[in-house]
Amino acid sequence: MDRIIDGDTLEVRGDGGVLPRNTVARVRLLEIDTPERGACFADDATARTATLLPPGSHIRAERDVELTDRYDRYLLYVWNEQGTFVNESLVRSGHAEAVLYSPNDKYWTRISDAEDAEDAAQQAGAGLWTACPEQPETSIAPPDLPDSPAPGTPARPDLPDGPPAGAPDVDCSDLPGPVWVGPDDPHRLDRDGDGIGCEAN
Repeated sequence: MDRIIDGDTLEVRGDGGVLPRNTVARVRLLEIDTPERGACFADDATARTATLLPPGSHIRAERDVELTDRYDRYLLYVWNEQGTFVNESLVRSGHAEAVLYSPNDKYWTRISDAEDAEDAAQQAGAGLWTACPEQPETSIAPPDLPDSPAPGTPARPDLPDGPPAGAPDVDCSDLPGPVWVGPDDPHRLDRDGDGIGCEAN
């Protein structure tokens, strides 16, 4: 382990097995999603991952159908030195959500079973489920004018489109600069709800 980037992304030095020997590779933990850096509870999720995978420790990693994504991150399942399945553990403790990105589904049954524990954590008020006050949903435009921007809303800025919903989860650290995510924001990159993600990049 070299360093933790956020709750579901790390940098690991390869040993010649799944990762090339003596290269530092960025790893995205499969089948989970943690809050984006800067979002509520992101620091807690990152701290939990750092506790499970302290820098300098050794890990065991497994791949699935796809080894890398379009951001050159290695998509892996990871176990720590104590044999803890980190992807599952983060869901079970309420620090991550179980999210399936097909076709990588080798441990989906196990991780989605941990979702039962995740649901219990939600009901018990643990982890990310109670760390942040719920924000009321705001309408972008009146219901009778769905395509009309709110008064004073600037036109869509000249920015590249953000990553699509079907892609493995992306964090701002994977992108070179701000992107247009619109009102949907499937990867939770827009912290202030203005349609622009990763404005701090």
